[in-house]
Amino acid sequence: MKPITELHNKHKGKEIWIAGSDPSLENYPYDFFNDKIGITLHLAYIKFPNATYHYFNERDRFVFLKEKYPEIVNKTNIFGYPFYNRSKKVADEAIGKARDNSYYLDLKPYPPHGNSGSIFNDSGPNAMRAMVSDAVKGERMDYGGHGTCLHPCSYVAVMMGAKTINIIGCNFKNIEGKEHFGVTNKIDHDMRPTTPSFTGYRGTRMTRGLMGITAGCMDNNIKVNWIEKYDTKTKQLVYRDSYTKPNKLPKKVSGFTPL
Repeated sequence: MKPITELHNKHKGKEIWIAGSDPSLENYPYDFFNDKIGITLHLAYIKFPNATYHYFNERDRFVFLKEKYPEIVNKTNIFGYPFYNRSKKVADEAIGKARDNSYYLDLKPYPPHGNSGSIFNDSGPNAMRAMVSDAVKGERMDYGGHGTCLHPCSYVAVMMGAKTINIIGCNFKNIEGKEHFGVTNKIDHDMRPTTPSFTGYRGTRMTRGLMGITAGCMDNNIKVNWIEKYDTKTKQLVYRDSYTKPNKLPKKVSGFTPL
């Protein structure tokens, strides 16, 4: 695998799209990513298999997709390495031949010091904010997040030189009784039957991390659009600003304003 730093400024000044797999993804056209520089997160591969890049840092997700869609090993994949809570040996066995076309970052969960609780005080969001500047410069290989693959993938988009990062399918909450779109809701439940809902502390953790990253992007004149859904009637994107008010951010991120 090639280091993620080889993608530094590959798409400088461009819009980069990131797709998660929450229920809102169901309404997007299947060709939505066709004319975009796009990165899918885990199960979003099923919606957009021809996206520019596919990001994985969870072994169970990648192994499932590799077995169901063998062609995935020939795609341009980006791996958070080793997979979360897995050894390098286990990760290497799972990645297999996919390594030939892939890039990797050193996955370091729960910045700044590996403590999952730090996202609920100032230290976590502010560390995530500071790492954006490192990604802009292409100066580091290690990135991580707090509970969602969106966080490290956002640094990848920054490192690629994005001027604008558009995020879809990442509302971090249960929508009409579902956690994921279409068939992936059952796939996720069968794979992780005891995992708590995004609605609650998991979603709060993810949101606070994204706020820190977004503040760091603003420090570096990178625009972040957090998109709620695709309206099938108007065929327009609906943008959200929940959790992006200054009083919702940690004190040291108070310079953040809604986009």
